[in-house]
Amino acid sequence: MISYEIAMGLALIGIIVVYGSLDFQTIARAQEWRGWIPTWGIVYQPVGFLIFMTAGIAESKRIPFDLPESESELVAGYFTEYSGPKHLMFMMADFVEVVLVAALVTTLFFGGWQVPWLLRDGFHFPWGAVVTLPSVVVALLQVTSFALKLVFFTWLQIVIRWTLPRFRYDQLMRLGWQGLLPVSLANVVVSALVVLLVAGPSA
Repeated sequence: MISYEIAMGLALIGIIVVYGSLDFQTIARAQEWRGWIPTWGIVYQPVGFLIFMTAGIAESKRIPFDLPESESELVAGYFTEYSGPKHLMFMMADFVEVVLVAALVTTLFFGGWQVPWLLRDGFHFPWGAVVTLPSVVVALLQVTSFALKLVFFTWLQIVIRWTLPRFRYDQLMRLGWQGLLPVSLANVVVSALVVLLVAGPSA
């Protein structure tokens, strides 16, 4: 677990460096899409997104990282001795982790509730057109946007689970320590240098 959790934390540091806040609401608000190019985290931190998504799938113990459970061979993994409600609770907790990873990816890298060119009072398109909307409609569009992104990334994790075979332990260790960790460290250093250069000496 340590091999990929460190990389996951470093991927978060890259986002924090870019947006300058630990608050999820502040990060999501900073990802407002006003011009032609989105200010979503995926634009500024594509490497961080790949690292966080990979580590998130590993954290949720889904294939190809289901080494503790081995569901495909042991039917229910190490939950074999449980049945009924107890088994349901264990399995539900695992799938809640999948939804949580999808929610974090949506919030940190894909604008959270942000809809392209949608501000508080309606749509403000970059070519100058403005479509005013009631605040209730804006709120519904934002909730729908977050829900659709959440469903997509949950679906993506399930598709990956259905597609890839399980890693061996040595492959997981190599991926974590020799792959994700050095790349995530380099991502933090490069992100900090870029932010420092853009912000100037006063930062």
